[in-house]
Amino acid sequence: MAVKLILIITAALLLGVVLTAVFTPYLAVYFVRWLFKKYPYTPPADYARYLENVTIQRGLDYGSAYANGTLDIIIPRNFTGGEAVIFAIHGGAYISDGGDTSFYYAMIATEGFVTVNVNYAIAPEQGKYPIPVKQFEEAYTYIREHNDIYRLNLDKVFFSGDSAGGQIAGQFTAMQTNPDYMALMNTLSPVQFKRVVPAETIRGVVMLCAIYDFLRLEPPPENTMKLPLKKLGQAYFNTSDINSRLIASAGLFDKITENFPRAFITDANSYSFDFEAKEMVSLLESKNIPVTSVFYEAGEVTLNHNYQFHTDTPEGTAVYKKLISFLKE
Repeated sequence: MAVKLILIITAALLLGVVLTAVFTPYLAVYFVRWLFKKYPYTPPADYARYLENVTIQRGLDYGSAYANGTLDIIIPRNFTGGEAVIFAIHGGAYISDGGDTSFYYAMIATEGFVTVNVNYAIAPEQGKYPIPVKQFEEAYTYIREHNDIYRLNLDKVFFSGDSAGGQIAGQFTAMQTNPDYMALMNTLSPVQFKRVVPAETIRGVVMLCAIYDFLRLEPPPENTMKLPLKKLGQAYFNTSDINSRLIASAGLFDKITENFPRAFITDANSYSFDFEAKEMVSLLESKNIPVTSVFYEAGEVTLNHNYQFHTDTPEGTAVYKKLISFLKE
């Protein structure tokens, strides 16, 4: 009798696992979160030297209407108030913090910039699309409304992100520079957006190994990231219907106008989305939008997703230097 009961319980548990995997995104979510912890990014060996040249204000509450609404401000030691400001939003497949990338923006701050690292609600538990995009708007608005305290130069701003964060940064920038896109979002979503950034103050957008259109990744093309993208999309968009207008609204290729700012784009050649990145470069160039791009061909070296954060590699070092040159132009 005891053996039979154990078999019944085991079968029930296995059935529960199968049903969870088939009908919910949670197993995929937990797997991806484990991957980010398993394979952290690598600051340079002399990172302590960078930390000595910045001041970091951590965990500032930017008054979000949603979960996880905090930001960090990283200021160069010789802060003057004239430095350009980089609003950065992390990746993590929309379902995690994406690993610690704060070291990267601390490094950038030492080059004469202020960096504002924005946290946001993580899907599916804390919030779903398009809440993180709205939180990027909230974070910018918070700094603007409290700038008597922070004294940042909001006449020179960049928006930056990696992976999922690159998509969020690109989408936010496209909405701020394309009124029709913002109107579309306000029609499709209960989350309402505002134009808060004067277009003339946007000096550029940085998209590092970004996603540009989720629908082009289902199914994933050859040599593209093989994570359970459909399940991650279900977690973020709250639907697995690839015909959803909401999912389509996050795609950037048909949302870019001539008002989009100059861009810095890079991607890896393995386990990433470089086919989309190269198409985005071509689109921007066709609209006469200046773009700086960095790609490595597969026969040259094999680079995986978010290679730029591995600053102990020659390619990570090289793309960092090109990014700094872009920011200083």
